[in-house]
Amino acid sequence: MQKTTNPSARLASLDGLLETIIPAYLTPVPSRETLRDWFDAARIPRFKANPAAKRGGGPVFYSVAAVEKFLQTRTLPCRLPAATLPDRNAANN
Repeated sequence: MQKTTNPSARLASLDGLLETIIPAYLTPVPSRETLRDWFDAARIPRFKANPAAKRGGGPVFYSVAAVEKFLQTRTLPCRLPAATLPDRNAANN
């Protein structure tokens, strides 16, 4: 059985995020506990499969748009070091 991914998903489990979105922004991928702590601190919306269940109740789903926004604001892809200009005073002396 082949897994299918939906690139326009609104909600994804932590497993789905670890397979698709997070590796695109972070290498190496942080642990699940670290990601949960980050998402909780950033107040990323999460939803339970069974909202009436206090403990358990199936997987927890996170808002994909909120996770992407969080990662975009916290990471700088392809960041190059600042270019330095030669010192003109040293060249004229």
